[in-house]
Amino acid sequence: MDHSQRKLTILSLQYYCYPDEVGGAWGLTYEINKRLVERGHKVFQITCKSSESQPSQEVIDGIQYQRVSIQESKSIVSLWNAVRKHIKTISNQESLQLIHIHNPLIGLIVLLQPRLWKVPKVYHFHSSWFDEEKINAVGTGQVPVRLKFRLELIRVIEWICFKFSGTILFLSEYSKSRFKEYYFLSKPDLQIIPGGVDLNEFHPLKPEENKDEIGERLNLKKNRLLILTVRRLEERMGLENLILAVEILTKKYPEKEFQLVIVGKGKLKQRLEKIVSEKKLSDIVKFTGLVSRESLPLYFRVADLFVLPTIAIEGFGLVTAESFASGLPVMGTPIGATKELLNPIDPLLLFQETSPVALAKGIAHYLLNPEKYINFKFKCRETAEKNFSWERITDQIEKNFIKIVSD
Repeated sequence: MDHSQRKLTILSLQYYCYPDEVGGAWGLTYEINKRLVERGHKVFQITCKSSESQPSQEVIDGIQYQRVSIQESKSIVSLWNAVRKHIKTISNQESLQLIHIHNPLIGLIVLLQPRLWKVPKVYHFHSSWFDEEKINAVGTGQVPVRLKFRLELIRVIEWICFKFSGTILFLSEYSKSRFKEYYFLSKPDLQIIPGGVDLNEFHPLKPEENKDEIGERLNLKKNRLLILTVRRLEERMGLENLILAVEILTKKYPEKEFQLVIVGKGKLKQRLEKIVSEKKLSDIVKFTGLVSRESLPLYFRVADLFVLPTIAIEGFGLVTAESFASGLPVMGTPIGATKELLNPIDPLLLFQETSPVALAKGIAHYLLNPEKYINFKFKCRETAEKNFSWERITDQIEKNFIKIVSD
C-alpha cells in the first residue's frame, strides 16, 4: 500500500482551541488540523467552550469541532461525562485511527476510555502544564503548601499521558530536554517538529504597500520607531520587565522617539496598565488588546523590532517564526527555545538575561545602531522560508502520523 496516499481519521484534543481563543498552542493545533483536512484526512476536535455563545458542534475549515459547555468543564466529573459523550458521538460516525493529544487533562479522560485503548496516541508537548501552572501562580518564587498538592496532581496527570502515548512531539531541543528532566520513566518515541508560520500571511512590506498608511490604519504614532511584542498578558511573558526597560530608555535616551505596542490579552492587563500610568509612559506604551487575524500581520509588517521578554518556559514561540517571516528582527531573553532560534541569526539578538536593565541595554543598542540590524531582515525571512512554513511542518507531521498508524 502507498502510505503517502492513506487518509486518516484523527481525534484532536485541546482544552481551548483557535478561533475560540488566541495563543501559540491553540493556533498551532488549528493550523495543523486545517492543513491535514485540506490533504484529505478527517479531524474531530474535542475542546471546551470559552464562551457560551459558541456552538456545541461546528465545522470550521473542515475541522469538526465538538465543544464541552462552560458549566460542564467546571468539574472533573462533569468534564469526564461530557467528553465521553462526545467520544461516543464521534465513534458512532467514524473509526478513529489516531489520537493527537495537545492538553493533558482532556487527554487523560480520553486515555481512560476502553473503546480507545488500542488507538495509537501522539502527545504534542507544547510545554509542561506543571511548569505553566507554577509560574503563573507564583512566578519564580516559593510554592505555597496549598499549591503543592495541585501541582503534584497535575504532574501525575501529565505523566499518565506521557506513559500511554507512543510518540511525543516537541517544538524544540529545549522542550525535549525539559521533558527528559521532568519525566524520567520509560521513554516513548521522542521527535522534534518545530512550530510554523503562514508565509503568505506574514511577509515583509511589499513595494506597493505604504508603511505610513498602514500605521495610520492601526492608529500608530507617526515618525517613531515601532517596537512590537505579541504576548498573552501572563506572568511568564516578562511584560512588566519590558515596560520598566522602556522607562530606563526614556530617561537615558530622551532624544530617541519610539513606541512600544503590546498586542494581546490576559489577567495582568490592569496591573500592566497601572505600571504604565504610574511611570508616565502612556504616550509611549500602547495596549491594543486582541486584534483581528487580518490586522495582526500588519503590525509585524510595519514594526522595526520585535521583543520577546519571556522570563520562563519558552517552548518555541510562534511569534518568533511570524516575525522572521515578516522580515522583522527579534530580540529575546535567553530563555528556552529562544536561544535556538535567535543564535543562528546573530547572538547580538539575545539579551544577556531577563531583567529590565538587560532588556534596556539590548534595545538601546538597536536604537543607537539600527543600521547594524538591516541585514537581519533578509536572514530572518530566509530562515522562515527554509524551516518554518506550515506546509513543511504539516508534511513532517502527516508522514509521522501515517507511519504510526501503518506500523
